[in-house]
Amino acid sequence: MPPQPFIHRPGYIEGGHQLEKLEFALAIAISRGDTSRADQLRSQIDVLGDLGEEPGT
Repeated sequence: MPPQPFIHRPGYIEGGHQLEKLEFALAIAISRGDTSRADQLRSQIDVLGDLGEEPGT
């Protein structure tokens, strides 16, 4: 069998990138003690749900 072509899923990749950005911002907010911003970022992360999770994890 020939190798299967790579299926590009832009929504998955973009969602994963957005999740990484939010998690980084959350880490900064926590380190600064900004609890209101941290709560806001946690809510945004929850909205993304499992979208940023790699397959098989």
